[in-house]
Amino acid sequence: MNKHGRAPVFRSPSKQAIAAGSFIALLLAFLLFLASWNAPPVVEAATPDETSVASRLDSESSEFLRGVIVSCPRWGPIWGTLAMEEALDDIRKLGANWISVHPYARVAQDGSLRIHPTSETDFLDRAVGYAGVRDLQLFWKPHLAYWGSFAWRGAITFDDEEEWNRFFTDYRRFILDQASFAERHSLPLFAVGTELDLTVDHEDEWRSLIREVRRVYSGRLTYAANWDAVDTIPFWDALDYIGVQAYYPLAEAGEVVSAQSLSEAWDRRLATLRKTSAAHGNRRILLTEIGYSRSSRNASAPWIPGLETTPETLDRRSLLLDTAIRKIQADPLVAGMFWWKWMPGTSSGHDADFSMKDVEAREALRHAWLAKPRAMP
Repeated sequence: MNKHGRAPVFRSPSKQAIAAGSFIALLLAFLLFLASWNAPPVVEAATPDETSVASRLDSESSEFLRGVIVSCPRWGPIWGTLAMEEALDDIRKLGANWISVHPYARVAQDGSLRIHPTSETDFLDRAVGYAGVRDLQLFWKPHLAYWGSFAWRGAITFDDEEEWNRFFTDYRRFILDQASFAERHSLPLFAVGTELDLTVDHEDEWRSLIREVRRVYSGRLTYAANWDAVDTIPFWDALDYIGVQAYYPLAEAGEVVSAQSLSEAWDRRLATLRKTSAAHGNRRILLTEIGYSRSSRNASAPWIPGLETTPETLDRRSLLLDTAIRKIQADPLVAGMFWWKWMPGTSSGHDADFSMKDVEAREALRHAWLAKPRAMP
């Protein structure tokens, strides 16, 4: 019964109605077929988890990262000059396939940072262009300038919560600006921090920052830990490479070194790094910085600058360079190495220490990198 109390009357459809309905059904089916023919397949967007990113990105590169760090006086305008172009030409002739540049922000004792936004540093855009036309890949590695405030980057720490909050607020602004710059220029490798090893116990802040960097930057990420702090970094699982500032002591003070003793010392260091890698999902190691000066202590304390030119010092530096390159490139655990440092322009007080323009340094790179560079497995 319907709402008026009458039984509903059912009528058989006419032949015309049946035909019209069939035509409409066929037309709709045909239109759906055309739409499915032209439309791309629907694929659910997958968000890569942090533990799979390293292996996916490593597979995109087949060469060992043969890198040189191009440093600067002051805060970097020289990276955008003719001197930079000449430096890159010289570096390329030694067999390098990567360079690293380290834009600065200055940190104060109260945690505040003085930042030069990338929108106001056109010399950085020029530096990227200079590297690109020479087929040199770029590792973007922002630094904090600490002079006048702290003894070195590894000593940067703060006294109260207000200073810590100020630091991470400003540092986030600095790093996200630099990461966005790296993404705009399709730079393949970026460091979220360098030697800030007294800050890493603020793990939540670092993990939050790394997630934010991932949102604006699609390349590979690392953190450059000082050699004696690698195992204190709590967030390696959020990054693609374990980065090491590799100023490892390889001898006791005053010890006479040989190719064999240095080789054995590197075996021990690499064995330790292998354990670190295994503890963090077998992430590969990247030597974000390595260098030796012309110092009488360049084997026992490689971070110490020096300008000695005695035959013993120069011979030992050559041996240190040759052994490091040979041992590191032969180990499939290590993805690459970046040598400190090469400063564009003529020699000055700024670039004398650790200079890779020195004859023994040039020869070490040329011999190792032009002879038969190792491809990554």
